[in-house]
Amino acid sequence: MIILKNAYVLTFNRNNDFGRYSLLINGSKVTDMADDTPRGISKLDKWIEQHRNNAEIIDCSDKLIIPPLVNPCLRSEGTLLHYLLKRRHYEKTDEDICTDLIFNYLYQELPGETIKNDLRNIYDYSFSRSLKSGTGFINEFSLRKDTAHLPFISGTIKKTGQKLSVCYPIKQDVNTLRDFKYLNPSFYVTQENFLTVYDISGITELKNHNLRDLYLEVAVNKDVTEQFRHNFHKSVVALFDEYGLIDSHTTFINPLYLDYNDLKILTDRKANIIICPRDLLFFTSRYFPIDDYIGHGIKFSIGTGWLGEDLMKDLRLFRNKYKELNLTSTELLNSISKTPYSLYFETEQDGESTYVIDINKPATFSFVDFSDSRFRFYPEDFSFESVCDFLIDNLTSYNFSDVMIDGEFMVRNSILIQIDEVENDKEVSETRNRLYKTGKYDELKRKLQSRELAEKLDMKGRTDDEIKLFSEVTEEDSDEENKEEFRIKTKIPVFRQKINHAQKNLFEEFEHVNIIQTDEFQNTPALNLLITDQESVKSVDEELVKAKNVDETIIKRLTGEKITPASTKNVNSESKIELPKNVKLKFGDD
Repeated sequence: MIILKNAYVLTFNRNNDFGRYSLLINGSKVTDMADDTPRGISKLDKWIEQHRNNAEIIDCSDKLIIPPLVNPCLRSEGTLLHYLLKRRHYEKTDEDICTDLIFNYLYQELPGETIKNDLRNIYDYSFSRSLKSGTGFINEFSLRKDTAHLPFISGTIKKTGQKLSVCYPIKQDVNTLRDFKYLNPSFYVTQENFLTVYDISGITELKNHNLRDLYLEVAVNKDVTEQFRHNFHKSVVALFDEYGLIDSHTTFINPLYLDYNDLKILTDRKANIIICPRDLLFFTSRYFPIDDYIGHGIKFSIGTGWLGEDLMKDLRLFRNKYKELNLTSTELLNSISKTPYSLYFETEQDGESTYVIDINKPATFSFVDFSDSRFRFYPEDFSFESVCDFLIDNLTSYNFSDVMIDGEFMVRNSILIQIDEVENDKEVSETRNRLYKTGKYDELKRKLQSRELAEKLDMKGRTDDEIKLFSEVTEEDSDEENKEEFRIKTKIPVFRQKINHAQKNLFEEFEHVNIIQTDEFQNTPALNLLITDQESVKSVDEELVKAKNVDETIIKRLTGEKITPASTKNVNSESKIELPKNVKLKFGDD
């Protein structure tokens, strides 16, 4: 037996009563309540005197007691992969290879011991974190194609005590429903482009005989939605409605691409939607038409989805993004408490909801601690609406100090009772490292960085003119650039033959003429009449006479013939000289 003394209580009853109450808990239910009036104080004193020896008396003067929060969409398989999942996108067809490798590892149909430990660690970590955040009811969504994960979920729930509904996209048989009935298995449809008429007929049979709730994560990708409409000549909502699958127990998750005909069907059938604000923030750039859903009277709930970690933070994100809707704090708080509970976990007693703090109702509470000076709360004159305003503006997961499920503390003074947090954190870190290693995260990250570096120009070994030539020119730079700089950039370089400084070309004044000399010509410079000594420059006539004398000397040496000086002096300019075959004359010889 437990006595909770002088606590602030947000009852969520029909009158939305709020005030200071003392609660007497016997077993799993609240057996009596006493307010702070003189009569109530007298009742409390009577409890203490009567149950002094067998009751635990807890002073709750600095605490607010509310029913536990409800998370209508939690995806534990993504709790360790938030930063990787942010790379994905609803409208993109290409997917991130790293997360694909990780999910292939998690969803393998024949898991080994390592993957079993990883699944256990993932669910222990995800559910315990939700529990410490004041969440007592969860819709757990999984993309597994088998039931291999259900035993690990069952093991975790036994330690946390939370109420759970498992939603996964396989056809549950009778054995699954019998063995895991306490997990409230539900059918979860995604990727409507792979659906066939046979699949829809099977879902219809399941819903009519075994399953109550149906969750549809469809209409989140424009291409897929249009492809489905092309294949069936109607929208997925219209086709499901023809099979009788759209009703008050049908819920759509983040439906982005529904037209007004689809909205009319949802309105007429009283279907529901679940909104995951952080998923919408990172997975799509399209505006979510929440105003159309609210305008049509469709019930909505707020969930964490893949990327959310704290229901209250996600709720504020939703409020700030859609602040033009002017939703009241009571409506917002109901979207993570009363509304999803009534849709997915309601167990009525005597025609009344069990999501209430009252006599003969379940002793299932979340405790908000006000003892920290950074989170002060003075609600003596507050109304129910004022308390909702305060909670929406200020409450986070760190402000929950205790959680009680069916009269038993599962979190006490911010410490989990049946889970060793130190050991769990250690094992979860090992699992996370193993997942990143399985997904080749580090390797792919290094390759991505190398590719980005390779795409950049390396300017270290280039001159200033080359950097200007290859650099991008903005409009501002082009205005400042003058014509001379542009002419220099676009000038094509001219390559000239290098001439030895010890020689001088006789036709050097004609710079546009390039004379190409062969190796054979360069090896016999004595016979070249176009080249002379640079230091002893003479006239052309003297050069010709000297060249002829050289020729005669060569002939004399080769033939042994004697030539008189007189004959040398009287050489006729028109006479010809026969030379041996092995002597070659160059241009300019007569």
